[in-house]
Amino acid sequence: MSESPRRHLRVINTVEEAVPAPRVWLLLGERQGDNAQVLALGRALMLDLGWDCAVKQIRFDPTCEVPFHQRGATLIGVDVGLSDALSAPWPDVIVAVGRRLAPVSRWIKEQTGGRLLNVHLGRPRIAYHHFDLIVTTPQYGLPPGPNVTTLTLPIIMHDDAALDAEARHWEPQLRNLPRPWTAVFVGGPTSQLRFDREVGSDLLIRAKAHVAGANGSLLVTTSPRTTMDVADLFENEIGHAHFLHRWSRHAPNPYQAFLRLADDFIVTNDSVSMIAEAVDLMKPLYVFQVPRREKRRNMGLIQTIRHYFRSRRETRRVAGLTPDFSDRFYDAMTRFGHARPRRSVDAFERRLYQAGLARPLGPVEATVRPRVWNPRRVPKEERDMVVARIRDQFAAKRAEQQA
Repeated sequence: MSESPRRHLRVINTVEEAVPAPRVWLLLGERQGDNAQVLALGRALMLDLGWDCAVKQIRFDPTCEVPFHQRGATLIGVDVGLSDALSAPWPDVIVAVGRRLAPVSRWIKEQTGGRLLNVHLGRPRIAYHHFDLIVTTPQYGLPPGPNVTTLTLPIIMHDDAALDAEARHWEPQLRNLPRPWTAVFVGGPTSQLRFDREVGSDLLIRAKAHVAGANGSLLVTTSPRTTMDVADLFENEIGHAHFLHRWSRHAPNPYQAFLRLADDFIVTNDSVSMIAEAVDLMKPLYVFQVPRREKRRNMGLIQTIRHYFRSRRETRRVAGLTPDFSDRFYDAMTRFGHARPRRSVDAFERRLYQAGLARPLGPVEATVRPRVWNPRRVPKEERDMVVARIRDQFAAKRAEQQA
C-alpha cells in the first residue's frame, strides 16, 4: 500500500536527527465494509502524516468454536497458513476493526511488550482497556470513555479521480434520461432488518414518487446483500424512464459514477457505509427505513434478562434521556466487556437527522425532526480529527517510552 516511508526531523541539542516514520499495520478481515474503513484511515495516515502503512490480510478458520470475546490475546481461530505473516519487525501502530480482529491486535501488542498503539474501529465487544483508542459510531451504542471517540459516520475516503473516471465512463448511458437524477442504493436484509419483496416494493413506490414531481429519473443499483426476489422486482417494475443495474461480481458497477453524477440520493438504512459515502458528496440524502424483524420468541431466562436491559438502554439512549442508575450500570458493564450492546439503526439515524445530514424518505416521528440541510463534508472533518488524535497519542506514547 505504501512507498518508502518519509522521514521526519527532530532537533536534539541543535543537531538534526532523522526519525523514521511510524510503521503501521492495517489488519483486514473478511468483511468488505470493515476493510474499507481500515484502508481509508491508513490512506489518510499515509497522505496526511507520511506514515508507512502495510496491509495484513487475516483469514479465519470457520471451524473454530471458541467465541471471539473469549479468545484473549491469541491467534486462536486464525488460519495462519492463509493469512499474511505476523512477525518482526513489529509495527508501531495497529489499525483493526470489529470483534474478529480484536484478539489478533491484542496478541501483536503483546509481542511488542505493549509498546505499540492499538487503534480499533467499530465495536471490539471486549473491555475498553485493551485498546489505546476506540473509534466508533452511534449505532454500536458504546458508552463514552477516555479512549473512545464517537463519530457521526464511519471513516471513508473517496478517490476523486476514480469518481470522475467512472462518471465519464457511465454518463453516455445515462445522458438521455431526464434530470434531476436520484441515485437509489439498494441494500439487503440483516440480522435485525427485514428486507423482502414487500419492503422492496415499498421502496420502489416511494422512490418513484420522489422523482415524479420534478419529472426526474432514478439511477438504481442493487448490492451484494440484495435478495434475488427484490432485484427481480426492481428489474420488472422500474420502467423505461429509469436506469437499473443489478449487482454482479462479474460485471462493472456504476456505484461510484452514481455518487458523482446524481443530484440527490436515496439509501437504505441497512448500509451505514453507503450512507457515509453519500454524505461525503454533500448532496441531499434521503434514508429509506427498512423495517425491523420481529423479536425472537422463546428465549431462555438469561437471554430474556439480557435482552430487556440491552433494549432498555438502547431505547433511552435513542430518546436522549439522562442515564439513570440502571443505564450507568449497563454502561460500566459494557466498558468492562461484560455487556455487548446490539447494533442500533435508530441511534444512528437520530444522530444523522439531528446533524442535518439526511432526511427520512417518508413520514418521520415527531421525536426525530430533521433540521435544515447541512452540506458539510462531515466524513472528512471526522477523519482529520481521528488522524490528529492518533498522531498525538502516538507522540505521547513515544515520549513516555523515551523518558
